[in-house]
Amino acid sequence: MRRSFAARLNWPILACTGLLCAAGLLALWTFSPPDWDDPKVMRNVFVRQAAFLAVGTALLGVTILPNYLYSRRAAWFFYVVSIAALAALLVLGRTTRGARGWFMVGPFMVQPAEFAKIATVLAVARVLMYAKNLHRWRGLAFPAGVVALPIGLIFLQPDFGSASLFVPVFLAMLWAAGARTKHLATILLVLAAAGPFAFRFGLKEYQRNRILSFVRPEQAPKDLRYQQEQSVKASGAGGIGGRGSGEMSGSYSFYIPDRHSDFVYSLVAEHLGFLGSTAVLALFALFLWQSLRIAWLSREPFGRLVVVGLSTFLAFQVYVNVGMTIGVAPITGLTLPFISYGGSSLLVTLLSVGIILNVGARWVPSFSSRELNDQVELRAFRPHGALKRVL
Repeated sequence: MRRSFAARLNWPILACTGLLCAAGLLALWTFSPPDWDDPKVMRNVFVRQAAFLAVGTALLGVTILPNYLYSRRAAWFFYVVSIAALAALLVLGRTTRGARGWFMVGPFMVQPAEFAKIATVLAVARVLMYAKNLHRWRGLAFPAGVVALPIGLIFLQPDFGSASLFVPVFLAMLWAAGARTKHLATILLVLAAAGPFAFRFGLKEYQRNRILSFVRPEQAPKDLRYQQEQSVKASGAGGIGGRGSGEMSGSYSFYIPDRHSDFVYSLVAEHLGFLGSTAVLALFALFLWQSLRIAWLSREPFGRLVVVGLSTFLAFQVYVNVGMTIGVAPITGLTLPFISYGGSSLLVTLLSVGIILNVGARWVPSFSSRELNDQVELRAFRPHGALKRVL
């Protein structure tokens, strides 16, 4: 039985996306409720995030409509543009807190590293979809080079947090493409062995201090531990049910720098409590489970690899951000998808959702991608009947 396109969309993913975005707006409202009589109200973080959400929702809708295989054709174009933007950023980018990570486009700051995530996933998926010799080391060289280039350019900004996300994404895509487990384990061991050298010679002093303040908090200066300690206290201040609606708007107990972006989860935990913050994590878990289910069901290699790559990006970003907020991971400056303030982060996250939904809505049990415009639904695995409907 053929279903409409809307019926083929993964509605649990859409529901999780809407609820997580709503949680983000609620958190920003508690941080800085807008004064609608203020002539500068458009600079308010809640108002700006709502505007970004409107644009991102439109982009999500546009991304769902065309067949995702068009992105396979344009994968190298997107990759080259993202690499050019990252390279130009090192010369022309705006320096903020010692890092060149943003371009100024009118009143807005654009972060190319965010868009490089999608471009790199598309390019790696294009390389791995029919890759040969993945069971040999030489077969891993080219896809490793594709990932290493954006990692190096982002690391030079310097943005260690964003650069480090590409590593687990690459390994997950290699695993999904059929690379040998022993090769992946060897890569992890090499990275672990190179860690001390990268720490000593590759990181800036403030980046080393962030890691040291996490590993040895008793020996770190108080100012280095201040932000994370305040975040942990704020996260615990909500108790079981949160501070309640009567204290929501503009009221918070602890001063935390960058609370509306990097440490926004502490706002969620303080105002919604353990139950509310756990519900947010449950929404993330449901979103990621449904995304990986789409990858599992997909038989088209490019779409499967793209979903694995984008889902891994989101999963590790959630893990690192929540971890540093509650004190179980070092501070890296990564935002929380859907929830943290930031136009580039929100737009890229919603674009990723659109691509994942696009792949899920066009799943077919076909041996060729040519039939992707003619959808087929299988209620049971009957290969002869399915093949007959496709042909």
